[in-house]
Amino acid sequence: MKIDANNSAPKYLQLKEIIIRYFHGKQYETDQKIPSETELMNQFNVSRNTVRQALAELVNEGFIYKKHGSGSFFSGKTGEEESHSYLIGVITPFISSYIYPQIIQGIDDVAHERRYNIVLGSSKGELAKERNCLEQLLEKNIEGLLIEPAGGFHCIQESETFNTVRTLSIPVVFMDWEIDDPDISYVSLNDREGGFRAASYLAQAGHTRIACVYPDDHIPGIHRYEGYKKAIETYRLTYDETLVRATTIEKWNQASHIIALTKNLLELGEQRPSAIFFFNDNAALRAYIAIRAAGLRIPEDISIMGFDDSELATLTDAPLTTMIHPKYQLGKWAAEMLFEDIAHKDHRTPRQLLINPTIAIRNSVKVIESINV
Repeated sequence: MKIDANNSAPKYLQLKEIIIRYFHGKQYETDQKIPSETELMNQFNVSRNTVRQALAELVNEGFIYKKHGSGSFFSGKTGEEESHSYLIGVITPFISSYIYPQIIQGIDDVAHERRYNIVLGSSKGELAKERNCLEQLLEKNIEGLLIEPAGGFHCIQESETFNTVRTLSIPVVFMDWEIDDPDISYVSLNDREGGFRAASYLAQAGHTRIACVYPDDHIPGIHRYEGYKKAIETYRLTYDETLVRATTIEKWNQASHIIALTKNLLELGEQRPSAIFFFNDNAALRAYIAIRAAGLRIPEDISIMGFDDSELATLTDAPLTTMIHPKYQLGKWAAEMLFEDIAHKDHRTPRQLLINPTIAIRNSVKVIESINV
């Protein structure tokens, strides 16, 4: 066994897993001394800091113990014994805002029933912070992980975090991401179907120029856009690239950027859309600012469709029509799936749950004429 330079997992985690495999293979007797730091450095061609990080985790998890001046020794633990920290890790883009408090509440309620605690990490939608969160959670000896990726890529396999997670020995369940990999467990909205239903509702209301604003380096965003395109085709509308505004997930969370994208659509004059479908409610509600600044009314002059049914959706004078995200239930179902894997760690079966979202009809969409296909 050796360190794989092409593996995105940190080298110290790779080294730790290799040493644990040696313990599994009965290559050491209890209280037998393991190779020194220098010997491990030379054997695996890694730095002293990498070796020390790996050994520190092995000490923390009880696999080895140290004798001052003598070195490190195998404790006799192989990792096959029942050992519980009663902690699970949760990484989400945000913790205290938008739809995340309800998702986390669903997770926490399930964890509480099983006498576990959750350790939270927020990526803020940034890949570097996501990596830091993962490393910090693993140091706490969590027994399982729930994660909603930060985004910033067009394919999940491009994610360094994803590739690191795949090497972990603990069970992992992804949330809010449909992943085309039969070995991965996830609970997610069916974002393609959600995008299709959102755009279909606008088409059925008689809108023929329907815009779409979404992040194009974020898998749920890409899937909702694909659903939008399918609806345009289904209702025999003309697909017009000038009505599509794509941006990065990093810029997506900047209010000024969403306002600018909306303003740009409104400046199309006679070719402007009569309805706009936004990737989420946050962006849709920020668009209200640009629409009102242009002297337009919602829904009389332009219709708006959101996604997620956040608490903010009803707190405006034109309550937002939006796709419903089953926030609490999604967190609950994901946690139940994770604990099922923790309980049957030797016989894990990857499971994938896709949830078709429904629509919350409010006052932000004008019905021009009812159309059925």
